[in-house]
Amino acid sequence: MTVNKHKDIIINKYSQYDEDERLDSDRGHHMEYLTTMRYIQKYLKPEDKILEIGAGTGRYSIALAKMGYDVTAVDLTPKHVEIMKQKSKKLKNFKCMEADALDLNMFEDKSFDMVLNFGPMYHLFHKKDKNQAIKETLRVAKKNGICMFAYLPCASFMIGFGLRHKMVAYLSSVMDEKGRPKDIPSEIFNCFYIEEFKKLFKKTNTKYITNVATDGIAYAMREWVEELPKKDYEAFINWHFLTCERPDQQGYSAHLLYICKKK
Repeated sequence: MTVNKHKDIIINKYSQYDEDERLDSDRGHHMEYLTTMRYIQKYLKPEDKILEIGAGTGRYSIALAKMGYDVTAVDLTPKHVEIMKQKSKKLKNFKCMEADALDLNMFEDKSFDMVLNFGPMYHLFHKKDKNQAIKETLRVAKKNGICMFAYLPCASFMIGFGLRHKMVAYLSSVMDEKGRPKDIPSEIFNCFYIEEFKKLFKKTNTKYITNVATDGIAYAMREWVEELPKKDYEAFINWHFLTCERPDQQGYSAHLLYICKKK
């Protein structure tokens, strides 16, 4: 059985963090939710069976179950699973459990029409673990199933951690020669350059569909976005939807979404 050797660090982090409110904490975070849900619905078909890996407190999974889909959600953090259970008591088409993205042995091969990997890739610090998480996600997807992987681009670390918290010197001290923060488990999160993430799928049995900036520049300019009048904010969201797949809009997004189809 393969497990994340750093699971205790991750569980401790999220046991002290209010993940349940994150996607509603401001407009920038909410844009991540709106964009992600937009792409989920774009590729969903009626009667699809969905698995979300790293489901957090079930913001996506429970919403999809309320739409009528058969949804299973798993998460590494016991606190998150308990919250999902409490929020989904009346949903007969929803189930959740604790599970490690590196070992989904409770699910058979080719079990789901859509598999959402929405958290694990943030917290894997060894190449073999990253590959294993992708392998398990693809294993449980049906042929022609849609798989989505959320991940963090490197620039978001400099913006969100370096600039906003005045920790540029520290962040620079833990970067490699390419300006990429190194994989350090004690720092909780890891990041990727876009081309680096795409290479992880080079030898997989998948067809690339697209890469999406789920919150775009809203993360870097959150104060300005918060101050926009409603009409301007709605226009900004529409512009974001039009441009979020463009490579020149993606580097400074806080979150990215890689979408592929299993062959």
